This record gives sequence, C-alpha cells and structure tokens, in this order.
Amino acid sequence: MGGYRQWYAAKVFYNKVNPIVNSLMNKGVETYIPTFMEETYGPDGLKYVRKPLINSLLFICSSSEGIRKIGKEFSEELRIYGDGPTFLPTAIPDKEMEIFRIVTSAPDKGLKYLGADLPEYHTGQRVRVTDGVFKGAEGYIKRIFNDRRLIVTVEGIAAVATSFIHPSFLEKI
Repeated sequence: MGGYRQWYAAKVFYNKVNPIVNSLMNKGVETYIPTFMEETYGPDGLKYVRKPLINSLLFICSSSEGIRKIGKEFSEELRIYGDGPTFLPTAIPDKEMEIFRIVTSAPDKGLKYLGADLPEYHTGQRVRVTDGVFKGAEGYIKRIFNDRRLIVTVEGIAAVATSFIHPSFLEKI
C-alpha cells in the first residue's frame, strides 16, 4: 500500500487483534501493540512476560489510501480513529508515535495505562528524559499513584504513566 506512510490507531472488536496483526503482516503492513512487563510466578520461578497494555488498541502504519482500504476490509473487526465530523482517519504525528513507542516498549514493569487522553494530562512541567530506559521520551511530570511520573499521550487516544524517573534524568523543555 504505497504512498507516504503514517501511523493510525484502531479500536479492535471481538478480541481479534492477533488475527488482524497476522493478516496485515502477511501484506507487509507494519503494526504496533503497546505492551508492559508483568511478573508471573510459575513452577520455574519468576518470569517477566510482555502483555498488551491497552486491550483492543492497535497502531497501523500505512498510507492514507491504505488505511481506508484496511478500514473497509476489516470493517466488522475494527474502527480507525478519526476526526468527529468527517470520520476521516486521523494520522498520528511521527514524533508523538516515536515517544509513545519508547515508553511502551521499554523494559519497565511500572508502566500504567491511564485511559483516554484528557486535558489534565497536558498540565505540569514539560520534560525530556535524558538517560535510562525512557531516554528520548517527552511528556509532563505529574503526581500519580503517590509518585511523580512522566505522562506520555497519543492525542485523543491514550495516556500512559511511567514508573518513577529520577529528577537527574529529566530536563525541562
């Protein structure tokens, strides 16, 4: 699906994320599922397992023409996030998606999904992480769960909070 490729978000229904991802991968379409690390205890002891952070959320990298085709092909299984009045698919800015991917793919077990992106997640001191597993991420510092955490959002779609980041790893922007 040629043309300039951008990221789009899709809400997936009926627990069909994996079949849709497999189908899109077979067509050469890049996808991304935000995940977190979970500790599990079993007969072999402690293990860390990656699990989906946000159920039913799938990011798809495609051209605007390609995303419309994907929306039609999987019309029963997913809905592409779009703007309200026209329902045209809304592309996610590259930098916003890059920062979201840094945070949701880091090997950190303290990551928390906060829900939909709300105005309250865009207040406070804006910072950039200069070191550690979240290096390069940008967002707002906010007190959540009795700790100061970095809030990273995909506008209008989702907000996540990291675990505590030491102030020496933060620079104001």
